Amino acid sequence: MKRFCLVAAILLVFPVYANADVTYTVKKGDTFSAISKRHKVSVKEILKLNHLRKSAKLKTGQNLIVKRTEAEKENIQPQTYTVRKGDTIYKIAKKFKMDVDELKDINLLDSDKLKKGQKLLLVAEELPAETKQIKTTKANLDEEIKNISESEELTSLDMQERLILFSKKFLNIPYKFGGSSSMGIDCSAYVQKVYSLIGINLPRSARLQFNEGEYINKDSLSIGDLVFFRTYASFPSHVGIYLGNDLFIHASSKDKKVSIDNLSAPYYLKRFIGAKRLLFEDKEDENIRPEG
Repeated sequence: MKRFCLVAAILLVFPVYANADVTYTVKKGDTFSAISKRHKVSVKEILKLNHLRKSAKLKTGQNLIVKRTEAEKENIQPQTYTVRKGDTIYKIAKKFKMDVDELKDINLLDSDKLKKGQKLLLVAEELPAETKQIKTTKANLDEEIKNISESEELTSLDMQERLILFSKKFLNIPYKFGGSSSMGIDCSAYVQKVYSLIGINLPRSARLQFNEGEYINKDSLSIGDLVFFRTYASFPSHVGIYLGNDLFIHASSKDKKVSIDNLSAPYYLKRFIGAKRLLFEDKEDENIRPEG
């Protein structure tokens, strides 16, 4: 019994830190400086570990992380965050040094409203295994597109056919917020890239692309029209290219890659806000073949 009490007393004085953060409960009169000296760690490190500003004030009873285990140091950025009372999307983004739009996009948020207890992803989910395998072929994409652009077969296709041909060459390219290359691309960069391959220059963002072309009713959609959605913002924040038969192709943050989806799917049906046309039939235009 005496031996057990002795071991317990030793553990109280010298706690085992192998599998957990070293924490300290703030007492009355404590300062960051005093705590840092006691645990032989800098004030800057304590602030960083607890996501606190330099101007932060200590409160009696507050729990502070004063040291991390070696395993945790390797991945200090958490994967998720549980919303607390008083949190806002802007505060959370700033706390984890993220862009607000990126945080919204990762979590498919279409408003700034948060609920206490809500779990937010701080890191985009892992790409599906099949997408990772395709990653090895991306180096060939630019070469393939170049070969198509220089081929004689392309001259026999009208503008819609060219657009769809190029748009599908990007299938399974990984989605990356803010990305604009074959290594990772977002929705507006994808649309901009595909349209540029048929000689039409578009702005970089979905919001500005919504100002281009002619408004089209949903029941009048034609192949190549741009379809727009409100996702994480009140303005047009997502865009895709209509393929016909209620299908559209886009760089999807949900699928983590360029993919084809249905406009009638509940998620897109609810968020659809309009369509714009940039390709017009003109029998005098050598790039558009007359019907029949």
